[in-house]
Amino acid sequence: MKQMLIMNLMLCSLLFGANHVVDQKGKTFIPHSITVAVGDTITFKNSDPFAHNAYTDNKANEFDIGMQQSGSDAVVKVKAAGKFNVECAIHPNMLLEVTAK
Repeated sequence: MKQMLIMNLMLCSLLFGANHVVDQKGKTFIPHSITVAVGDTITFKNSDPFAHNAYTDNKANEFDIGMQQSGSDAVVKVKAAGKFNVECAIHPNMLLEVTAK
């Protein structure tokens, strides 16, 4: 029974991927860089008292979460391998480096 549970957990992680949390606090992404696998998700958490707008224009992983209000979360899925940057359209000094394998 224990072995069956472990096998099911391994299968779920392969099918659904892992989730990585990136906080937006103090007008910065925390952490500043992450390594993920294709199929993983990234949850952008806004801990600042003001809005953010995380996006990337990387063609293989392009997304724009739009105006993200304080206290909210937004989730994106990593679609392709490679390196790309995530920026905030509101705060141009915010930068997250993502390496997808």
